[in-house]
Amino acid sequence: MADIQFPNVLFPPPGEFTAVLNDNNGVPSSVIDAGTEFTIDAKWEISLLAALLMGGDWQVAAYAESIGPGEEKQIGPTQTVALNGGTNYATQIKVPANTLPDNVPPGQSGAYKIVVLLTHLNFGKISDVSAVVEFPVVRIA
Repeated sequence: MADIQFPNVLFPPPGEFTAVLNDNNGVPSSVIDAGTEFTIDAKWEISLLAALLMGGDWQVAAYAESIGPGEEKQIGPTQTVALNGGTNYATQIKVPANTLPDNVPPGQSGAYKIVVLLTHLNFGKISDVSAVVEFPVVRIA
């Protein structure tokens, strides 16, 4: 869980952003089978005042960075969610099978740090409103 950071003091409390990494069975996990799809469920909540004053879209994206030598990249497609005046939002990122490699070569760990980034766009430009959830190290097996 992370606080959503707003650049303006008009929006207390700042809001909360959570994300959960689920294996192919839909169960939270830190060991993922490389050969199957997995998901990241994201939920966030903003104050009523922020909901009334904000427009635009939210974007949620996930990124993986290898521990040691290996791949660094976005995993799964960026999800766009329109602000609709509500205070609660959710989306799911589906990460296709074989996005991260299995049977890594010697010298590579097969372990990854995964972060999920929530950003706000207004008139197509990224604003200063954002949040980041960082998962514990994940093993791709």
